[in-house]
Amino acid sequence: MLEVLARIPGRPKVASKYVETDVARAMVLLRGFHGDLRGFKEESALDETLFWSDFATTSLNVPAQSNTAAYQQQITKIISRIQQRQVSKVVLSRPSHLNTTRADAQRTFAELEKRYPNCTVFALKHPEYGHWMGASPEVLFEEIKDGYRSMSLAGTRLSGASDWGDKEREEQNFVTTEIQKTLTAFGGHVRSQPEETLHAGPVEHLLTWVETDASNAPPVAILEALHPTPAICGTPTVPAREVIAEVEQYDRGLYTGYLAFMTGGLHATVLLRTMQWSESGITFYAGGGITKDSVPLNEWMETEYKISALKDAVQFK
Repeated sequence: MLEVLARIPGRPKVASKYVETDVARAMVLLRGFHGDLRGFKEESALDETLFWSDFATTSLNVPAQSNTAAYQQQITKIISRIQQRQVSKVVLSRPSHLNTTRADAQRTFAELEKRYPNCTVFALKHPEYGHWMGASPEVLFEEIKDGYRSMSLAGTRLSGASDWGDKEREEQNFVTTEIQKTLTAFGGHVRSQPEETLHAGPVEHLLTWVETDASNAPPVAILEALHPTPAICGTPTVPAREVIAEVEQYDRGLYTGYLAFMTGGLHATVLLRTMQWSESGITFYAGGGITKDSVPLNEWMETEYKISALKDAVQFK
């Protein structure tokens, strides 16, 4: 059983229970960073009061925590791989656990809705994946009037900074180029919209929409071809995933996976800015793209900004 609450900008709020089914017949798709794609069909409407009544009651083996020095050592190792031309970019992430029994999940969800009006705010429960919540700024793939579009989102700076640096532009260009290549393989005309700056709480990102008019292309196949994008994995994909597995040494779970609603106009959200709730507290996840120009301390601080923004939204009893 999968239970989902989701506020997608510009759409009615989702509050439903789902049972597992074949991916080909699914109304909702869910996958983690690793593992298989899972399909679900709607069983009934969700009673939100009951949803929150047992939220964060699961046990969790909390991943090992990185400190500043350890995380910078991981980044140095990745930069060495980039200099050896094994990879061009790797997205390194880390968990951060807050021990607490006083967090109020329902009020925290409402606070995320208020703070992040342009993000997909979600909460979900699944017996294998656990209990998750987040406010994701990134659209993996969605239906538009004349086809589909995917969001190239990468590069991070504090809100209000004066300009984007070469490192952030290179990082985002990797993502845009790969999305263009992936969508082109499905036919149709692929075009990129002008670059924008996306505001996401205390940080900003470079954003480029990549559109295709291949409206008859198989959407599930496209979703799986897009995942994982260089924004959450790196490039080239296969060696980047190998480096992540070696260096991170923890299971991301649903973090950097995706949640896709297949009816009412396809909309797939990358599961970023996530929190995994359990009886021991909340585990926050954040990461950043490592390129040849990365400065290890700056990359650590980027994850600190992202995690701090989520922590600041947590409401307590």
